[in-house]
Amino acid sequence: MRRTLFLMSVLVASLASAPLAAAQPPADSAVTVRAGFGPEQFPIAGVSADVTPCAGGAAVPVTTGKDGSATAPVAAGCYRVQVATPSGCTLDGDATQQVTAIAGITPIASFRFRCA
Repeated sequence: MRRTLFLMSVLVASLASAPLAAAQPPADSAVTVRAGFGPEQFPIAGVSADVTPCAGGAAVPVTTGKDGSATAPVAAGCYRVQVATPSGCTLDGDATQQVTAIAGITPIASFRFRCA
């Protein structure tokens, strides 16, 4: 019994003296733009968009890749995403969407197109 108590006290003392793990900093913020067409929402590559702070400032230009999406690294806050309609397509809905980026959560601005 004494041996068990001694081992437990040594274990507790070693855990108490170990430095605590540092808290992880919040993840970077980002905004994702998605472009698709048709009822199946097939991805469209090469769609350009500008991600601009709601309060004004420099736009972050992005272009969708093969998967129909692009991600803009931004600071946390409110952003307007404005997409350019590719030739041969029409946009279903508004060309501008407003999203809020929060550290660790990436909002998605999805745009649907009808393409010939």
